[in-house]
Amino acid sequence: MKSAVIITVYKRYKYIDEALNSVLSQTVKPDQIIIVADNPKMLNNSINATVIEADYPQLGKKMFDAIKALRDDIDIVYFLEDDDMFHKNKIEYINKIFEKRRDIVTVHNSRKLVDENGIDLNYELDKIPFEIEIRKDNIVQIIRENYFLLSNNSSLSIRKDTLKKIKNYIAQIDISVDLVIIYFSLVFGKLLHIPEKLTYFRVGSGSSTIGNTHSSDEFNERKGKIVCTFNRTVNDLLKIYSMLPDCESCKKIIKRDLLYLYLYLSAENNFVNCDYKVKVPSLVRIFVLTLDYYLKNIISTKDLYNVTKGVLAQLILGKKKVSEMRSKKGY
Repeated sequence: MKSAVIITVYKRYKYIDEALNSVLSQTVKPDQIIIVADNPKMLNNSINATVIEADYPQLGKKMFDAIKALRDDIDIVYFLEDDDMFHKNKIEYINKIFEKRRDIVTVHNSRKLVDENGIDLNYELDKIPFEIEIRKDNIVQIIRENYFLLSNNSSLSIRKDTLKKIKNYIAQIDISVDLVIIYFSLVFGKLLHIPEKLTYFRVGSGSSTIGNTHSSDEFNERKGKIVCTFNRTVNDLLKIYSMLPDCESCKKIIKRDLLYLYLYLSAENNFVNCDYKVKVPSLVRIFVLTLDYYLKNIISTKDLYNVTKGVLAQLILGKKKVSEMRSKKGY
């Protein structure tokens, strides 16, 4: 099977050589490499790749442009963010899965977490130590028990024909491309999660993880980036919810995600400057939604407890105090 790797880079070239080397050193080389970058002049000109200039932050639009550039003979598409890396036999291993399992449209592999210097953090984020087939009828239970299991673009690979079907949906998304791929994979087929750690996921180098910080100011700066990312994520989730044609279980997960994000942003949006902020429901509205979702079996008893506790904390202690307590605990 012929494979392609789509690499996205935006205003961050510190790790791009490591990312590219991890692709070029694969035991089975990809048949096409597509790099979408805001400044192609920062790339190594000697690499045989299709380069697309994209000086804008919307990841969905970048992916859409890259998908249009895929060769006709490509079968499987891999994704790699500029600060992540592939294990040397990732493409060989996953291509064989796609060859054997024609019913699988997407594969998600486990990740090894590394710090900004590429050193193993020895922390298990993906806690399912076995291969598991994910379908519309079991995804809710799987995500409830393993919340962070299916995140990260660099751990996803998909059949090109499925990717082509969803490219117009991807184009409408800001940053949450991985969620579009996951949920629409369940619309068109099955997703397979494998426990092999075939991706090195770098913590603390982007806008979704804090990583190691050396001062409270540095911690608060990174926390601010995460708050702004969460605002964009909420907007994406609302779009994905409206676009999904037939996956009620997926919509259940989205509702749960929105509930937690609303609760978090209800406090944090008051103290962080972001270019974009969503309209967050009132705490009373969040509590009413929580009760409604619990009665409809959208969220678990644990979720009911967590969100109710969070709402009461903000009502009793105040939003500023809750934000400060979160920062103190996180730092």
